[in-house]
Amino acid sequence: MEATDWSALSPARVWRDWIARSEAQWSESVSKLMKDERAGEVLNRQLTELQLMHRQFSEMAQASLAAANLPSRSDFEALDERMGRLEDGLAQVASALSQLAQSLAAASSSTPAPTVAKPTRTRRPPRPALGKDGPP
Repeated sequence: MEATDWSALSPARVWRDWIARSEAQWSESVSKLMKDERAGEVLNRQLTELQLMHRQFSEMAQASLAAANLPSRSDFEALDERMGRLEDGLAQVASALSQLAQSLAAASSSTPAPTVAKPTRTRRPPRPALGKDGPP
């Protein structure tokens, strides 16, 4: 009695072998198709038409969104870019502020801060002028 090779009947192995054979067949078929000039011209024409249809659909969708006063994908992309620039600027400001705080802390620790005297008030506000009817 011979021992049966159960690993050959494994569903995963059968699936893997089938995928490998299918890929090889597809690759061979597509290679033959691409070698034919007429098929290449037809595929090129179809791809060009599909690109044109996609561009027309995108323009139509963008016009519809604009008519409904809704943002389009390009609007969101522009907003994302603008937000990125704002975040970068804010990070630069935060970095500069941190450096300034560190330099002020270093300067204040080495020398005492001068006290600033509050100026005395020497002038009084003008009195309101009395009209015919008296004070307002």
